[in-house]
Amino acid sequence: MGVTFAPEIDNVKRDGRPSEMTWTGLGMVAATRTRRGTALAAAILVLVACESSEPPEQTAPLVLDADTVEKLERLNEEFQRNVYTVTDGVYQAVGFGIANSIMVEGDDCVFIVDVMGSMETARAVRAEFDEITQKPIRALIYTHNHADHVMGGLAFAPDGEIDVYAHETTNDYINRTVSVLRPILGMRGARMFGSRLTRPGPDQLENVGLGPFVETLDPDMTLGLIRPNKTFSQVLRTEICGVRVELVHAPGETNDQLFVWLPERGVLMPGDNIYKAFPNLYSIRGTLYRDVLAWVRSIDKMRAIKPAYLVPSHTRAISGQEQVYQTLTAYRDAIQFVHDQTIQGINRGLTPDQLVDAVKLPPGLAKHPHLQERYGKVAWSVRGIFSGYLGWFDGDAATLEPASPNERARGMASLAGGPDRLLAAARDALADERYAWAAELASHSIRLDPGSTAATQTTADALRALGKRQINANARNYYITQALELEGEVGTRDSIKPENALSFVSTVPIGRFVAAIPANLDYEKSADTEMLVGFHFPDVDEGYGIHIRRGVAEFMEGLPEGRDLTITVDSDIWREIVLGLRSPIKAFASGEVKFEGSAIDLVGFLRLFKKAAGRR
Repeated sequence: MGVTFAPEIDNVKRDGRPSEMTWTGLGMVAATRTRRGTALAAAILVLVACESSEPPEQTAPLVLDADTVEKLERLNEEFQRNVYTVTDGVYQAVGFGIANSIMVEGDDCVFIVDVMGSMETARAVRAEFDEITQKPIRALIYTHNHADHVMGGLAFAPDGEIDVYAHETTNDYINRTVSVLRPILGMRGARMFGSRLTRPGPDQLENVGLGPFVETLDPDMTLGLIRPNKTFSQVLRTEICGVRVELVHAPGETNDQLFVWLPERGVLMPGDNIYKAFPNLYSIRGTLYRDVLAWVRSIDKMRAIKPAYLVPSHTRAISGQEQVYQTLTAYRDAIQFVHDQTIQGINRGLTPDQLVDAVKLPPGLAKHPHLQERYGKVAWSVRGIFSGYLGWFDGDAATLEPASPNERARGMASLAGGPDRLLAAARDALADERYAWAAELASHSIRLDPGSTAATQTTADALRALGKRQINANARNYYITQALELEGEVGTRDSIKPENALSFVSTVPIGRFVAAIPANLDYEKSADTEMLVGFHFPDVDEGYGIHIRRGVAEFMEGLPEGRDLTITVDSDIWREIVLGLRSPIKAFASGEVKFEGSAIDLVGFLRLFKKAAGRR
């Protein structure tokens, strides 16, 4: 292949650690704000900040054991903010955000693989790339749809006029960011990535396992998506800037994942199908089922081409054909091992809890540097595989229709000798460093007495202790964030400021916003209601319908006939109302939003929808 194997990757830039940021926020870019008492906003997907109660008195934070501290500090060294030379004409920017951006230099231009998660981090990367070469950027490639890989495009092509390569389904997956599950996914994502942890502080964010931080959860970051316009199904062979490029569909962490192969340079860019951590076969923030065998097959495609350099979109590159091959082999073997052992246990009738105890990586794989559980975990993967094959039921009739959480709490208290003794048992478990058991017992106490500051603090102390002993960044951040929530130290907030998200939201089809309305229908208020409402967006010549039918709201493509009410508004104005950037009341008063039908029907329709549920 005419490639010189490099034993190490050369360092081009070293700017020191990333600048400090204030980490607040929840969710992804399309989280919707509402104003209380505004009827129209209640009909839209909303995310409402819940009010925190008076925080109970806190105990002193637990101190990390020395071994965990050392491991966390060592991991931070992986994410120092640098640009590395992988081989001639290939440069990898690491540590500017959770994801990497990769520049490939051709004869008279360059192209970029993955563009970071915000305009701010992408501009920082662009500045470093510009110091290497002033050749113009001619194309962008997205390895998959995740926000940390696609939301900085406009920093590399400010006019938006550029070829953007991606899989044919990537656009649809980007659109799913505007989701009926955005509030809960946002909350869980904020916990998992530690976006509300202090930096620095006793409950600080050390890192997020694959990088120093996630910029898509910072409210001050700006989104700059450029939509893919060069898409393919299975394989695309092309030439960009005089460089031969092969794009290969490779489902794994996402269904639209691809890898980038530069055959003349021996360089493989696998996206998120491999990085220096055990893979996130299941994500605790919540995801669609990830087909782990498809993931294995995708890595096998990579092994078959025998790359000399492996340049992932998270963590640093590795070089040397044999080392790359062995790393890919170990990675796919670990995934298949967890899958196969889980299937064997399933067929023996083991429940998920039993499988977690039974399935462990063999020593050779468990010690591999690319399989340390810094990001994903074997136990989470086992549960995800079980659910992906069999669903929620574990096969034990005793759990087919289990006792409710409140009934279990009362039962636990009865067995302990009363609520006070139940809480005492939780405190004893905490003192004995049986933290998971302490958290469970104290959670039962909270159910029995939600106002108990003692039960709340015991739960928080147990969760914090669990987090402080975790080398897995996702688990650590989730435990500590939820402990702070219980103590009233952090609450639910939007992530990216609405005005910073507008450029992205303006690219999302307006129909997705209307399709999100039915999930918030209030059954009690609509149980006896029949109403057909149309939404007309004249600027894009599109129409949709919502048919309310005794407790169910049906979304309809196209403007339906026989409407009781029609709401007419330009799509950009509706998006601004959704984001809270425009007052719906003023929009109606000014005539920017028009309606045909009775005002009583309009108000009645809007009142049928409730705000998205807040947190405990």
